[in-house]
Amino acid sequence: MNLATALERTSERQPGAVAVVFEGASTTYAAVQHQAVRAAVSLSDLGVQPGDRVAIWMANHPSFISALYGIWRAGAVAVPVHSALTQPEAAHIFEDAGTSVVFIGHDQLDAAAPWIEDLGMHALLTPRDAPKSAPPPEQNYPTPPLVDRGDDDLALIQYTAGTSGLPKGAMLTHGNLRANLDQMRSVRIAVTSDDVALCVLPLFHIYGLNVVLNLGIDVGARLVLFERFDPKASIDAIRNEKISVIAAAPPAYVAWLGVDGASSADFSSVRAAVSGAAPLAKETLTSFRERFGIDIWEGYGLTETAPALTTTAVGGVPKAACVGRPLPGVELRLVDEDGDEVDDGDPGEIVVRGPNVFTGYWNGEQETAEAFADGWFKTGDVGVFDDDGDLFIVDRRRDMVIVSGFNVYPREIEDVLRKQPSVTDVAVVGEPDQATGERVHAFVVGDVSAQEVLDFAARSLAPYKLPKAVDIVSDIPRNAAGKVLRRELRR
Repeated sequence: MNLATALERTSERQPGAVAVVFEGASTTYAAVQHQAVRAAVSLSDLGVQPGDRVAIWMANHPSFISALYGIWRAGAVAVPVHSALTQPEAAHIFEDAGTSVVFIGHDQLDAAAPWIEDLGMHALLTPRDAPKSAPPPEQNYPTPPLVDRGDDDLALIQYTAGTSGLPKGAMLTHGNLRANLDQMRSVRIAVTSDDVALCVLPLFHIYGLNVVLNLGIDVGARLVLFERFDPKASIDAIRNEKISVIAAAPPAYVAWLGVDGASSADFSSVRAAVSGAAPLAKETLTSFRERFGIDIWEGYGLTETAPALTTTAVGGVPKAACVGRPLPGVELRLVDEDGDEVDDGDPGEIVVRGPNVFTGYWNGEQETAEAFADGWFKTGDVGVFDDDGDLFIVDRRRDMVIVSGFNVYPREIEDVLRKQPSVTDVAVVGEPDQATGERVHAFVVGDVSAQEVLDFAARSLAPYKLPKAVDIVSDIPRNAAGKVLRRELRR
């Protein structure tokens, strides 16, 4: 079923209901649907056919929503692009995906107009302001029929970091995205039409796109959308708009804890807070509960899995550093180097299969073949189950540091260093070492010296795990979803 059907049905069911609140202005479901139809008409006028790729390059804005659903309505494939990409980065995606049209924001067009034309693409500039309601019936344009799409038809090419440094496009079908919506709707904290959901996550990322936007549209919730995250402004919105559901990455929860004067009263309307995209520190989980009276439900997933795989909401207990249990329909195993299941209590690579798992990488037959083993997708993450059957992420396999033949997981080192009172953020990578093969290099944010960091670490870590180099830096580079950009640190 074409995912655009969700918006069509919701707009027919509750046309006057508010779909999006953005910069103080409300847009109804009827208005969003009307603009999606207009977007589909524009694509048709440009000769876009079912299966053609169409990019969306803009920051969070109601126009992103109508563009996305307009693309799907026309039977085309959406290619979301990070709003802050430079010309070479964006051009690589456009060329790799073979996009013919791009829905573009004003900020992006100002810098891209000449070379967009050089690529032979059509740029559809989105309005700065979104309509609050649909036009009167006598002004309505003809509504072209929604193009039929099956579960196996491609809906989205979502670009994610590649091992070569260039992003690779994960191919997600209408069936993949729909399956994950159904899986997420089955948990105890599922979003309903009565909810008001905060959307501070970028819509060009799969977390914001499917977990917040698509799920909200599907059930008819109200979305309070921010162009970019602002700790104080978002707390004001949580209080004033009576936000009931929050989905964010860990840095947002840390930032909210840092807002002076924020209290539990500001979060009194919140019934569910969800964290994903990066590990949630135990201190953040505990502090948020103690200060605001809110439990944070942590989940785990990947771009390639549309994205959610597990959540602590399945088991009903928000454990620290735990990502919970698999969603219904997700099969998950831990395997060793030979692909055999590990013994109980031992860590292993997480491999999964299910209807939400992607079909492969666009223009990446070799990478696709390497990503699967006997029908199981190899996540590259290392995890371990506790006695309750809850999953804990140990680390990324490719981020593992091997010191004198011993495996060192950056996550373990980072967890220790974060406990140093003056450390506010930390990331660890491996670097070549002539004597030991690799050594641990720590990047630390805080009012602290490198020697103080080392002395503190030595109390908890074996000598081979200790950082051999410590850089005190102003910030840790992260992507839009809050994940550490270890590639940048290695440079």
